[in-house]
Amino acid sequence: MAQSDTASNSRSIFERHLQTGIQLLLVALLGWAGLKLVTLGENTAVLRERLTYQSEQLASLRRELRNWSDLYYRKGDAERELGDIKSDIASLEARVTELESGS
Repeated sequence: MAQSDTASNSRSIFERHLQTGIQLLLVALLGWAGLKLVTLGENTAVLRERLTYQSEQLASLRRELRNWSDLYYRKGDAERELGDIKSDIASLEARVTELESGS
C-alpha cells in the first residue's frame, strides 16, 4: 500500500508539474500573440497615416493640374489652332494669287 501511495503521489506531483508547464507555455503563447497583435495594430496605423498623406498629395496634385490647364494650352488645342491659322493663311494666299492673276 505504501508503494501505491508513493507511486500515485509522485504521479500526481508529476501531473501537477506537467500542467503547470503547459499553463506557462499557453500563457507565453498568449503573450506572444498579444505582442504580435499590438505590432500589427501599430503597423496598420502607420499604413493608414501613409494612405491619408498620399491621398492628400494626390488631391493637391489634381488641383495643381487643374490650375495648370487654365494657364497653359494643351497640345491638342495648340495643334488645332495652328491648323486653323495655316488653313486661313492658305486661303488668303489663294485669294491673293487669284487677285494677282486676274488683274
